Amino acid sequence: MQKWFDRIVKLNIVVTMLVLTSAVVLLQTPPAQLPSVPVIKGTETKIPEPKTTTLFFAGDIMLSRNVAGKIYKTTDFNLPFAKVTEEIRKADIAFANLESPFNNKGNHSVQGSLVFNADPKSVEGLKSAGFDILSTANNHAFDQGQKGIDFTSELLKNNGIIPTGTQSSTVQPTLPVIEKNKILYGFLSYSYTALNDGGKTTSPYVNDFNNLEKLKQDIQSLRGHTADIVVVNMHAGTEYTRKPTSAQIAFAHAAIDAGADLVVGEHPHWVQTVEQYKSKWIFYSLGNFVFDQMWSQETREGLTLLVTYQTRHIPEPANQTAGQDITEIKKIELKPVIIDDFCCPRFANSEETLSILSKVGLTSPVLFDNN
Repeated sequence: MQKWFDRIVKLNIVVTMLVLTSAVVLLQTPPAQLPSVPVIKGTETKIPEPKTTTLFFAGDIMLSRNVAGKIYKTTDFNLPFAKVTEEIRKADIAFANLESPFNNKGNHSVQGSLVFNADPKSVEGLKSAGFDILSTANNHAFDQGQKGIDFTSELLKNNGIIPTGTQSSTVQPTLPVIEKNKILYGFLSYSYTALNDGGKTTSPYVNDFNNLEKLKQDIQSLRGHTADIVVVNMHAGTEYTRKPTSAQIAFAHAAIDAGADLVVGEHPHWVQTVEQYKSKWIFYSLGNFVFDQMWSQETREGLTLLVTYQTRHIPEPANQTAGQDITEIKKIELKPVIIDDFCCPRFANSEETLSILSKVGLTSPVLFDNN
């Protein structure tokens, strides 16, 4: 009986040891890992960050007459833009009106002359300042004849600047469109006349401000095809006045009706009023930028613009990566300038800024801010 009892005790001891040993093994064995589920690339729902593009606009640039004289005196072709270059270069795209055609012959600094003739070396200043595209459609386009139009187009293109508003008879035209942040910005320019004769002459080589049907066709052929945003420039109006003419208003409204996103003008040599039409902005005249009209305070004053466009993604509710991209104006800053010494603009101080803006009924350098 005692032997059976001893056997049962030994058996229990063995079983207990086996159980303890199994428990230790289980404790030392890592738990089984669940199989990982692969993430398919491209299925993330991250919405793209908004992207901004800044456009700089200035008025009339005249590099002949007294401006050329000042350049020659200093032998510095960057002189006219020395005090404004930093701001121009900050912008993604810089635009202005080139009032004086280039020619490699003749006197470039004839004082008092109304026939402009810019030294080809002056293109160095435009390039160094950071201009990307310049309107050549104005009443001085033919000051150096057809040769001047051809020569100017070629010179600008060779220096990386796109001319818009005139057609060369010898140089292959460049589409006036610049791409930034995957958005195409197109620039169209028109003049009230082809010659400096008070608006009597038209030419197939200068875009005609008075032909509103052609304006409409130009905008519609550009927008949605070779450009996403269309900026229209007009060289028109009555000199030395604050308010636009009925023709300026009709042109600007027709441009926006046809699909233009922004209208900017010059020629009156004074800053003119600003209008918002169908939620689009019209700047009837930015006045002078580089000029030698020192005989009045009004002709020494000009306006520059810094227009910020933003492209943002509007997702579909069911799929964040699908949807559409919308590009619209996010901010407009007004930066007045004052021209000194017959040539050279500088940005106005705060007191001068408010004074200039008040002349066209504005009270703040920030015209629009959609932040």
